[in-house]
Amino acid sequence: MNAFPVVFSKKKSSLRQYGRIVTVIGLFLFLAGVSLSAYVIYAVADNNFHVIVPREVYRSSQMNGEQLARCINTYRIKSVLNLRGTNSTRIWYQDEIVTASQFNVAHYDWSFGACDELSVQKMDELIGLLRSLPKPLLIHCQGGADRTGLASALYCYAVEKQKPQIADRQLTIWDGHMPLYWLKEQAMDNSFWRYVSNNVRQITFEQTPTE
Repeated sequence: MNAFPVVFSKKKSSLRQYGRIVTVIGLFLFLAGVSLSAYVIYAVADNNFHVIVPREVYRSSQMNGEQLARCINTYRIKSVLNLRGTNSTRIWYQDEIVTASQFNVAHYDWSFGACDELSVQKMDELIGLLRSLPKPLLIHCQGGADRTGLASALYCYAVEKQKPQIADRQLTIWDGHMPLYWLKEQAMDNSFWRYVSNNVRQITFEQTPTE
């Protein structure tokens, strides 16, 4: 008796099962992608606003004067740190300065690029500023994702003493940051982990007993 039809039937059944598995996986990935995209769009539309430390530090993208005023009132903001640097000829900057002044909020400028890797010394300067600014503090750049993400991660690690793996969550796609090594914005991730590595080496050196 020829066993070929039986073997063929089994192969056909296996192919159908494999096809169903691939379809389910594809559908799952599609829905996950849609959900993630919807969340990112929502976050960006909401000024990419997030709480870093409740009643202490917040982060966002660039707000206009009206949006900033609402944020100041809602979260009792005492200072704003603008990571885009001084832009006195730009309307967004003028609106921010005027709004901060109206509410008696301290305003500070600190400039670096989202594609620039920062030295440990530069990050120490930023951490010192973050530590000293009046709280509650609002940190922002243009999109609130890359530069703001690095500043937030450094604050969580150096000031809040969070574990680096926890602090690094300030640099994720959920805040609009794409932690992909081939993107120039990976400079923010490289900078953060350089700071962590340097800090670990320094602590190890200080704890090494001398003879």
